[in-house]
Amino acid sequence: MINLMFSQENQEIFVDIASLVEDALAQAKVGAPAAAQTLYDALSVSDEPLSADALYDLGRLALALERPTEALSFLDRALDLNPLLSPAHVDRGRTLDRLGRKSESIQALCRAVAIDPDAHAALNRLRWYLDEGRLRTTSALFRLARRGLPVASVLDVGAAEGLWSVAALPVWPDARYHLVEAFEHWRGALERVCAERDNFSHVLAAAGEHDGEAWFHNDPEAPYGGGLSHTPTSRGGKIRQVTLASEVERLGLKPPYLIKLDTHGFEVPILTGAEALLPQTSLLVIEVYVFHVNQQALLFHEICAWMAERGFRPIDLSEPMWRSHDEALWQFDLFFVPMHSPEFACNSFDAPG
Repeated sequence: MINLMFSQENQEIFVDIASLVEDALAQAKVGAPAAAQTLYDALSVSDEPLSADALYDLGRLALALERPTEALSFLDRALDLNPLLSPAHVDRGRTLDRLGRKSESIQALCRAVAIDPDAHAALNRLRWYLDEGRLRTTSALFRLARRGLPVASVLDVGAAEGLWSVAALPVWPDARYHLVEAFEHWRGALERVCAERDNFSHVLAAAGEHDGEAWFHNDPEAPYGGGLSHTPTSRGGKIRQVTLASEVERLGLKPPYLIKLDTHGFEVPILTGAEALLPQTSLLVIEVYVFHVNQQALLFHEICAWMAERGFRPIDLSEPMWRSHDEALWQFDLFFVPMHSPEFACNSFDAPG
């Protein structure tokens, strides 16, 4: 909580501030960091001595704002004041992982569990770390490749800086990778990643149901979010829109295709624009949600039903994410292959024969 120094008669103010912190963190999770930024700016310059809980909340806000170095400083100060603050050890572990210090991250999470054996966030992350990365995207892709799944062209939609395709490259090194990204923020990174690899290309455009224009909005402080509209809005600006089918034709990309969507609820129009490609698609990797991230988004079970109507079944998953305030499953990547894939011929847990 943000301030335990308030007197009893100010309890109502205390609750309001705590609620503001949780609301700001929830908004930042879905790509709207303005409230978190406002709180962070106000609280980090406060002249009032900060409690361990206040420093912990500042660390959480800094981490949500993609400032892991600052987050680590606040969390360390919080734990200096209260070494038994288990949630601060959890977020310290998340922060160290973000900074590439994995062994220290594991130590911090173990400390959280030692203090509170029911620290579910720490336990979940430790299981992920210690399960040899089975929940990572590359592990799922390698499992599919080892079973002989062919890919000649990868369509990476919502590519951001291109890290997903770079991670997939060792799995299918001879494939062509085409990265589709709507946010101008990533232009430089995409140009660099494609310049370094002969089999990479990119287009700065939204993917959709038809070629044309759309309105896209995003916050440079939260570049992994964003939203698309086909009517003018007061937020963002007009951008080019392409279909995946037209991009395949323009570039002469060969099947079988892998289509990856990190598109925050806009999957159906994108796949509608790729309908001609689906009969020649061997794999779709779709970021799916347990909660409604926007009005038109399908929940993960609805995506499964929609894909089943088009002849695809889920075969694997990766990158689960649990939201921080209640540890509910928020999203994960779901892998779909055609229903006629050989894996579905066996319905037993053990190998046949």
